[in-house]
Amino acid sequence: MNPFAHALSGIGSGIWLIVRAARGMGRRAVAGDALAERQLAAALPLYIWRPMRTLLPLAGLAGLIAGIGAARLLAIYNAPIPVQSTLATTLLRDVVPLVVGLFASGSVSVELSSRLGAMSLNREIDALEALGHDPVDHALGPSLIAVLLSVPLHMMMAGIAALIACGLPLRLTANVAWREWASFAFSDDAASGMLAGMAKVLLYALIAFGVGSAIGARPVRSPADIGRRATTAFIAGLLGIFGAAALWTALA
Repeated sequence: MNPFAHALSGIGSGIWLIVRAARGMGRRAVAGDALAERQLAAALPLYIWRPMRTLLPLAGLAGLIAGIGAARLLAIYNAPIPVQSTLATTLLRDVVPLVVGLFASGSVSVELSSRLGAMSLNREIDALEALGHDPVDHALGPSLIAVLLSVPLHMMMAGIAALIACGLPLRLTANVAWREWASFAFSDDAASGMLAGMAKVLLYALIAFGVGSAIGARPVRSPADIGRRATTAFIAGLLGIFGAAALWTALA
């Protein structure tokens, strides 16, 4: 199979698994499945709260770098209004979503591929099928809901962290008052950028989820396969997210 056909096959598998997981989780929720509720409760800390410890510092560092560059620009050109307005919107629309997406590739896709590989190696997938359960519903459904719920929270928290960190160099080196920076950081244009950023993060999260699911669903022959596929999932997730970001920018 050539690389193009292999990539199309992987994309199709990822989309199919996402749809199947969403449909299965919906059926379990309507049926009042108590196990589904417990699985979702276990997935929420893994995909929402635990990543915050790393995601917020990353977003803050991205904002700090952008703020240092903007402060240097203001030192050369006396154009505070266009620079600050563009900076706030670009942070929320482009920079922060990409940071969140890259983090999703390194956490969601790797975690899913590793967990599914371990389940396959331990015959847990076969056991679920033998009991008459759909393994996709049990292994992917709760994780998909948790990942989708993480999108607005991660984007908002990362955006706030980036804006605060960005304001530090503006205040210290460019003498921009916090009130002035806040007027741009929380303007209508910045709010539009935040909404566009959330849409991007949703797309990136689905890409990471689809990649991790498709790669993790492949047969595993030895424990070493799990590590190799986690690396493959991370790389494929990065390529997919950067490709989607480039396409979005080109079409916008």
